[in-house]
Amino acid sequence: MTGESQSVNPPHFVISSEGEILGEDTPENQELVRRVVACVNACDGITTEELESGIIGDMRQAISQAAPLLQERSQMSELLQREVRAEMHSRNK
Repeated sequence: MTGESQSVNPPHFVISSEGEILGEDTPENQELVRRVVACVNACDGITTEELESGIIGDMRQAISQAAPLLQERSQMSELLQREVRAEMHSRNK
């Protein structure tokens, strides 16, 4: 390193309402457009105010807490179903 700082040029493009790049068509810009379109689609129905207040982080936290409980419940349900089937099978013999 020579101690000189390098400035990073921000991407120069506009995304059309159809999700097309207007401007420099580079792989980096294409990936940014892809990400923006995915974010917009994923946030359909969520207001800007909710986004600004951090609802996505709140939802991720709630899901991370609920997912293990739901998985455990599903496993318990499967186990119970197997036991009921086994009991019914043994009674039908």
